[in-house]
Amino acid sequence: MLDVFKVAEILVSHAIQAHKGEIAIIAYYGSYATGLASPTSDLDIFYIPNDRKADSLSSQFVFDNLPYDFWPLSWEFAERIASAKHNWAIAASLIADAKVLYYLSQKDLDRFNALKARIKELMGPNGRKNMIQQALEEFKNTLFQLGQMRLAGNDAISMHWVGLKFVNSVVNCLALVNQTYFTKVWENNLTQISKMSQKPDGFEDMIREIITQKDTRHTLEVADRLAKEVRKILLSAQFSISEPSEPKDVFKDFYFFIFEYVNKVLSACKRKDVIAAGFSAFHLQEEICQLMNKVENGFYVTDFNMLSEYSEAYEKAGFPDLLKPASRGDLVELARQTQQLDKKAREWFKNHSIKLNILRNEEELRQFLIQRDPM
Repeated sequence: MLDVFKVAEILVSHAIQAHKGEIAIIAYYGSYATGLASPTSDLDIFYIPNDRKADSLSSQFVFDNLPYDFWPLSWEFAERIASAKHNWAIAASLIADAKVLYYLSQKDLDRFNALKARIKELMGPNGRKNMIQQALEEFKNTLFQLGQMRLAGNDAISMHWVGLKFVNSVVNCLALVNQTYFTKVWENNLTQISKMSQKPDGFEDMIREIITQKDTRHTLEVADRLAKEVRKILLSAQFSISEPSEPKDVFKDFYFFIFEYVNKVLSACKRKDVIAAGFSAFHLQEEICQLMNKVENGFYVTDFNMLSEYSEAYEKAGFPDLLKPASRGDLVELARQTQQLDKKAREWFKNHSIKLNILRNEEELRQFLIQRDPM
């Protein structure tokens, strides 16, 4: 059997001769890079071209009963991987554990090593906030795949296929929140999963139930339960990185928005436009809830959060609920509550030394502009 590194040597030699100056980096990753190779392991090898050149260098072949994939990895894609924005659980090892076989210049090598350093930083204390935010973002895909499973219904084959994607997204969420990655694909080494400190109880069993499903209804129930358990972990992690802020910093220059949307709601109520009134009322209350949550709980909400998870501070401050009359289509009550919200907001701003920026004449406008931006 020919040594895989002899094959790599041939590939590198050809690349340099055929595309001189067009290849920035050639590196290998996977089991040989991590020291986990077996006699049947193939060599995973990629190159980073300069300016999207050397497309023809990409080659896939079988040699001596082993598959080889010599493929291009753009700097842009490498940056996404090193920023935890692409399938972190598996892809991070591609950069972090890679061994460089060739580099065009010291600048190219330094750039590649900087990506390795970024991954290392993401796995440390300074990277925790970023990784949790990426986990919240990945959870959108988890819910999308769960929705696909529901659409699959009794189609067992489709359910199984989407179930694999769902589990992969779940694993990625947990790898991000645990600030770890897998040195080999997780499905071939479940011990990597068992080492994660933050994961649902019985996680490995739930994975097996979803992947080896025999009853589509039961599979969907397990997937639902798993998604909810993972969400609890992510929600707790989101609260753990909270950084409370002063009301005057969060709500600076914000009253204009309240003024604008109060008028939008009242105008829609006056013309009896239930839909416009409802949407404007929701937008008004939702924006205030978000900022109040930043003051009280220390984080800006994302699409990950349910309204009930960040409306407590709004309610505690005594702001009226516009959503109840809006949902009933009670425009008279909605108008009354909206006016009450405007009154309450002005009082709350005053009590927290937040300026409303209500200007009465041209001179006040001039003085306002000079204070903000002295000439």
